[in-house]
Amino acid sequence: MKRAIFIGQAMPRAKKDPHDWPTLNAWLYSLEISDKQIREHFFYSALVDYFPGAKNGTHIVPTKEEIVNERPRLVNNITNFSPEIVVPIGKLSLSYCLNREVNLLEDFIGKSYLVNPYQALNKKLIVIPLPHPSGASTWRHKKENKKLLKLALAKLKQELYRK
Repeated sequence: MKRAIFIGQAMPRAKKDPHDWPTLNAWLYSLEISDKQIREHFFYSALVDYFPGAKNGTHIVPTKEEIVNERPRLVNNITNFSPEIVVPIGKLSLSYCLNREVNLLEDFIGKSYLVNPYQALNKKLIVIPLPHPSGASTWRHKKENKKLLKLALAKLKQELYRK
């Protein structure tokens, strides 16, 4: 199995361990990936390595300044983990990963890209975006988007096991 780094917009408020992302893990379990494989082959990170707070029941989106300040840590995580696949999670992380504006997730989920992710490396890697797994996100609950998520997960599984 290939090594993959999953990068969201910010870390959750509280985590029991580095791989404590229940919905993301449920998606991976649906691909018949075990906890052991998750711990051995995957690294979970974010644009900012802390919880930026909540307002009106939803997480506060990190500012450009916060993301710029956290960039050295993110680049270090990517470089040190040396992934073969990068999985940006959600619109904000995806836009930084592809270095372009992302307006509609449905234009990106279910596709793969060969890019220098987050402009962090001197090489291109396979990038397979996923939607944000947060319970606050309604995107993944729409019928047409469920098909795109399923396609994205199938692409991820295929790449993880590609020789």
